[in-house]
Amino acid sequence: MASNFHAPYCLSWLSAAGGGLLAALSFPPVGAGWLAPLAMAFLWAGLSRVGARDLRSLVACGLSFGLVFMLALLWWLEDSIGWGAWLGLSAVQAVAVTIAVVSMRAVAQLPGGPVWAAAIWGSVEALRSSWPLGGMPWGRLGFTAIDTPWQALLSYGGVSGAGFMITVAGFAIAHACAKRCRSAAVLLGGVCLVVVASAVWPYRVPAIDTVTVAVVQGGVPGDGRDLVAYHRQVTRNHVEATSELARRLTAEERKSLALVVWPENATAVDPIRDPLAGTEIEEAVAAIDVPLLAGSILDGPDQSTAYNRGLLWLPDGTRGGAYTKAHLVPFGEYIPWRALIEGWSSRFDRIPRDMLPGNSEGPIDVQGMLVADAICFDVAYDDVLPIQVARGAQLAVVQTSNATFTDTSQPEQQFAMTRARAVELGRSVVVASTNGISGIIRSDGTVVQRAPAGPAATLISPVALAEAVTPAIRLQLVRSASMYVVGALALAFALARWSRQRRFSKLVAVAAR
Repeated sequence: MASNFHAPYCLSWLSAAGGGLLAALSFPPVGAGWLAPLAMAFLWAGLSRVGARDLRSLVACGLSFGLVFMLALLWWLEDSIGWGAWLGLSAVQAVAVTIAVVSMRAVAQLPGGPVWAAAIWGSVEALRSSWPLGGMPWGRLGFTAIDTPWQALLSYGGVSGAGFMITVAGFAIAHACAKRCRSAAVLLGGVCLVVVASAVWPYRVPAIDTVTVAVVQGGVPGDGRDLVAYHRQVTRNHVEATSELARRLTAEERKSLALVVWPENATAVDPIRDPLAGTEIEEAVAAIDVPLLAGSILDGPDQSTAYNRGLLWLPDGTRGGAYTKAHLVPFGEYIPWRALIEGWSSRFDRIPRDMLPGNSEGPIDVQGMLVADAICFDVAYDDVLPIQVARGAQLAVVQTSNATFTDTSQPEQQFAMTRARAVELGRSVVVASTNGISGIIRSDGTVVQRAPAGPAATLISPVALAEAVTPAIRLQLVRSASMYVVGALALAFALARWSRQRRFSKLVAVAAR
């Protein structure tokens, strides 16, 4: 047991921990995306120092990377929700990373080891993004591609494909340096060629039309965090900002304006059943005289349930389509196993109703314009905006509150993810937040306008509509399935190889007798 603490093992854990820190720095608030391949190189260097059968040291290596990575990345949870949520979620995510590390070490010695290991990493990223309790997709390496030379990979391979290439590059760097392996150097050269080719010939989705869209960021009184306590004023803020926007529209803007977007929780009560909330939205729609997509909490089928929904209000006084948030936040929007754990924390008293998820909704038809909608954390999942774009959405919208996370790095991280999604989708993306970050993003990830975090603001800008889809969207299902299949086959082949070697060793031992 003591041998596990010899210098090579300590170096492996330190290398892995350093890689975890570099991975966290790849995301906002630092946002140095170019560090992501180096983070994976440090991880590979660390696990390569550990024997494939030394499970305890591999677990230590995985936890070293995973805990440093997740604790630094998700620090905003401690500041906004509490240390219990921060430590608990970070630990769960670190366990997933550890499973990936142990599995990657098993395939590291196969020919083309970095490729198979990268497929396993991508598979575990997808797994932890969906399980347990809906998963947590924060920390997927593909999101770091924005503002790097490999950003164009997003339109070809999506977030998962870009993450795969980043991981292969990092593993190949470490493998080539440590083993002086010619095949790893060739692999790294191939990755570089793909990156250069995608940057030289980025995939452009042609615009079919241009419309004007407005974003209203109404602001939250007080310190900006307690939206529920001021929910009537929040709604009123959005009405007043929309009315003011209507008064200062130019004739050209009024003619081309096609949609106004309010954020998630612009009304924290059901505007269909609450007369005051409904009247105020109708007042804003009458003032602006265009369709308005408002984020609202709607009553569920009984008093203990509700929906987090984007609801379209039309100038003729009727309501149009809607999108219901698909990926709800456990212990934030609903309490898992409520009957068993309701008394464990006074915080649960602040969540009297459980949100119900939507079921593969969208896009929303806005008078002939198809709009993909995502609410808050939905933007991080592959089955929300990409699916709606595949169904014909010409524009994407993200409605978010983020009030709980005021003055943390969470809004910046989410906004960076949204920019990466814009490139992947080949669509302009409009982001509306109650008090930041709101913005308008082009399909190449460029931020056209951005509202300052905190105060009330309105944004208005022309945006391009598109119908063609990127290769990332066209091949999404095939790419996702391939990642799982390749990772599973690599593990099966490594297991079969280990079994043959073990049988051969036994035969040699018998013959030696």
